[in-house]
Amino acid sequence: MKRMVFRSVAKLADGDPVEIFWLAGFCRTENNEWKVRTVYRNKRTGDLMPVLEPIGMLPMLNLGVWFDHGVLKTDPLPGEWMDTIVPNVGEPEVITSAELPPALYAFPEGKAGNQRLLRYRTAAGELFIPAIELIRALFVHNRALALALMRTAGLEQLIAPLEPGPRNLAKLKFTKEMPQGAIGRDLAMNVAWVALDAHARRAWDSVRRLSDGQSYVLLEPPPIKNSLWTFRGIQHGRQWLVLELRYIGGREAPFKTLEYTHPTFRKSVKVGGGQENGPGARDSSHEGSKLPPPTKEYDVEESGSASYRGAQVVKLARPKVAFKNNVTVIKLKKEVEQKVGAGGRERRRLPTSRRPTLVQQVTAGERAGRAKLPPLEFKATVLKPFAKMGDLEALDETVRHMRDLLPDVQFSMGLLELEQGRAIASVGSGARVAMVVTIHAAQKPLIALIDMERSGVAALSLMSIHFSGEASMEQVEIAVQKTVDGWKGNGGSWSAAVENELAEKFECTCLRLPKSLVPREHFAQFAKEWAGRLVQKLGLA
Repeated sequence: MKRMVFRSVAKLADGDPVEIFWLAGFCRTENNEWKVRTVYRNKRTGDLMPVLEPIGMLPMLNLGVWFDHGVLKTDPLPGEWMDTIVPNVGEPEVITSAELPPALYAFPEGKAGNQRLLRYRTAAGELFIPAIELIRALFVHNRALALALMRTAGLEQLIAPLEPGPRNLAKLKFTKEMPQGAIGRDLAMNVAWVALDAHARRAWDSVRRLSDGQSYVLLEPPPIKNSLWTFRGIQHGRQWLVLELRYIGGREAPFKTLEYTHPTFRKSVKVGGGQENGPGARDSSHEGSKLPPPTKEYDVEESGSASYRGAQVVKLARPKVAFKNNVTVIKLKKEVEQKVGAGGRERRRLPTSRRPTLVQQVTAGERAGRAKLPPLEFKATVLKPFAKMGDLEALDETVRHMRDLLPDVQFSMGLLELEQGRAIASVGSGARVAMVVTIHAAQKPLIALIDMERSGVAALSLMSIHFSGEASMEQVEIAVQKTVDGWKGNGGSWSAAVENELAEKFECTCLRLPKSLVPREHFAQFAKEWAGRLVQKLGLA
C-alpha cells in the first residue's frame, strides 16, 4: 500500500502516535456532507479525541488502526485472528455499547454511548460486532460506495439501475461516478450482489433508513446462514469483540454469469505501421522522457474533492466476502482504433529504480464544486482466512522479522485458496492455500513472494517474482495466479513454462529460493535468521 499521510490526524497529538478507539456513528453537516464520528486515542497518554472524519475514509476506519505523525500504520494491531461460524447473520441480538461487558472493552466512565452492536452465539462463544463494522465489511469496499451509503438512491449513482432477482446473466454497468481504477472482479461481484439479491438490497437500504437522524448506526443484516467469519478481535473468557471483520463466507450470488463494464474501459486495436501488434504490446506513454512517472505518496486532507474521474487509487486490505456458487465474471471493453507509426515501434517502460517520489495531495471528502484535490479511492485486496494458513506460519513469522529489519519497506500479505480439481490442490478435506507477500521497497521493483502450504509436498522452494518497470496491481495478480495455477498443474512443482510466459508477457524474473524456511516446524527458533537470509537473497539489503 502506498504511504498515506493524514494531516488532520497528525495535528491531534504533539508527536504521539494515535489509534482509532471507537466509531460513534454518522452525522450530516450544514453543507449536507456525511461524516463519521471517529474517536482517536493517544497511545502514550490514553486521552480520547473525537474528530469528524469524511465518510469517504470509512473503508480504512477499523478499530486499532494507528497513525505515527499522521502516517497510516496497519502493523502491529491489537487483538488476535480467529475463525468461527455464525449460524445466521440475519438473526442477531441488538445491544448498545453501554451494555458491552466492561471487561471486554473499557470505555471511560459514563462515555460508552449508545452505538449498536450485534451479538451472535457461536461455537467460539459470544461475538459482539459493532453494526458499523459489519456494514463496512459487507458494503463499503471503496470510497465511492461509502459516499453512496447514506445518499438517496446512492447505489444508482454508481451503476445503471437493476431490478433485484435471480437470473442466468447479470449485466452490471458502472457509471463515471465509480472510479475505473477501483473496479475489479471482486468489486463487481460485491456490487452485483447488493443490487440483485433482494435480502442484500434490503440490508443496504436499511442502513440509511435506520441510521439517518440517529446518534447510532444500524442495519437489518441479510440472512447468510452458516457463515464462516475470520476476524481480528479481543477476548475475555468466551466473549469476543470484533475489531475488524476480514472474511465473510456463505453468500450465494443470484446469477451464473456476470458481465461488467465502465465508460472508460477501452481495448486498443492498433492499425497502420505495417507491423502487427499483439496483446502483449508495451506501454508507449513514456518514450522520449528521461524519467518515468514518479511513485506516489498520498497527503490526505479533509476538504472536498474534485471530479471522481481523477481519483487516486490505493490498495487496502479489505474484507473478502466469499460466494458459495461459482460465477463466470467477464470484463467488457469497448474497442477503439489506435494508429501506429511507421515501423510499428513499441516503447518500453523505464525501471522503477529511476522513478522519483511525488507527494500527491488528495482528499477523502465528498465532491465539492470549488475543490481542487483529486479524491482518494480504495481498491480491495482479496484475502482468505488466516486461520487456514497451516505450516505457512513459518513464512508469516519470517516476514514479521523482515519488517523489523526493513522498517521503510511496505509488506502486504494474503492467502490464496487453490481451485479444486487435482489432488495436489487439497490438504485433507480442505483446500490447500498459498501465501502471497508483496514487497514494495523505495527505488526498487516490486517483488511478489509465494509459498505453498507444504503438507505432503517434499523439497519445495520459495518462488519470488521480480517485476521490472511500473507493474500494475492487475499484472501482479495475474502473474501470481498463473504461477499458483502452474504449480498445481505441474503436480506440485513450479512450472518453467509459466516462468518463461511471465518473463515474456510482463518482463519479470522468477527466482526460486531452494531450502528456504526449513525445518518449518522450528520456525519460532529460526525465523529471525531466515529473515536475514531472505533480505539478502531478494536484494533488499
